[in-house]
Amino acid sequence: MAQNTLIVSNWKMNLNLISAKKLISKLKALKISKNIKNIVCPQYLLIPHVKDLIKSSQILLGAQDCHFEEKGPYTGDSSIVLIKEFGCKYVIVGHSERRAFHKEENLHIRNKIDIAIKNSVIPIVCVGESYLLRQKGSYLKFIFKQLDECIPKKMGQLIVAYEPIWSIGTGLVPSVDDIIEVKESCKGFLKKNKKIEDIKFLYGGSVNSKNFFEIREKCKVDGALIGGASLLEKEISNILKGDF
Repeated sequence: MAQNTLIVSNWKMNLNLISAKKLISKLKALKISKNIKNIVCPQYLLIPHVKDLIKSSQILLGAQDCHFEEKGPYTGDSSIVLIKEFGCKYVIVGHSERRAFHKEENLHIRNKIDIAIKNSVIPIVCVGESYLLRQKGSYLKFIFKQLDECIPKKMGQLIVAYEPIWSIGTGLVPSVDDIIEVKESCKGFLKKNKKIEDIKFLYGGSVNSKNFFEIREKCKVDGALIGGASLLEKEISNILKGDF
């Protein structure tokens, strides 16, 4: 049986009611392989709107983040309980933009993963290094620290999204060998230190319809976390309609 390929669209703080409806309408009309999981992650206020738009379709809903508590005095944050009530099956945690702009540390991300698992929402855990760490050759040590401090032991299934910070939105993409090295190193670390066997590994960072299939085939990744290209109907359509 063919393995599922996860295509995760991270819309970030983009689109409105009209443009989201237009894009979802295009995605619903696509004929795509049954082994593709098409996951859309809108900003919070769009989630109820998108939930209604994707009814009776294969599109799955995800959130871009959650708080590490189910409720409480956390102005501006969103609870995983409410996220689940609005139909989100997945939640992105640990994205480098959250780490940078909201000062999130590994402990926060660990707690978010715990609360997501408790509420049966699947976390998509982002890891990745800066360009300086890549140049210094200490990128694997940095990623291992992220995995060690963020990931609980013996998870039933784990989705890791490798997004080198220097690649996000820049057009720069690691080589095939670089991606393979990080993938195999992450899986080896998690199996040895966290006793996790079922690991899905996604690549993210300047993914588009021109480079995705080479990355998928040569690196044997399980899918992609896609930012800017996921907002472009032609780009995301070409990815979803590809030969899987």
